Amino acid sequence: MQWLKSTASILGSYILTILLVVLSDPLLHALFPKDYVEGKPIPDTLLWLSTAIFFLVSIFCAWLCARTAPGRVVAHVLWFFAIGEIMGLGATYANWGKLPHWYSVAWLLVWIPAVWIGYKLARR
Repeated sequence: MQWLKSTASILGSYILTILLVVLSDPLLHALFPKDYVEGKPIPDTLLWLSTAIFFLVSIFCAWLCARTAPGRVVAHVLWFFAIGEIMGLGATYANWGKLPHWYSVAWLLVWIPAVWIGYKLARR
């Protein structure tokens, strides 16, 4: 039963990360409708804002993973981190050329301190 709680802590936190990031796109679209025009590149300022939102979401979800871990918090957060980096590398590969290169690389780099901060904030 312990492995089920561990899996739920890690994967649940990661799925929540994906969900919140996906939901942030319609929010940005509603706030900046003139910048989201079909066939026109998204301005860098909005990409940076999206990256900042991703940073905050990542901190929260890493904190949640650490708080819900049934034991060995460091191991849970490391698994959460590893899954995120692996999925991030896959997303970077899949989207290479569709968005500015710095955007995907920034998300990979932002994930590192965000998970660490979330872990530190969750001290039990």
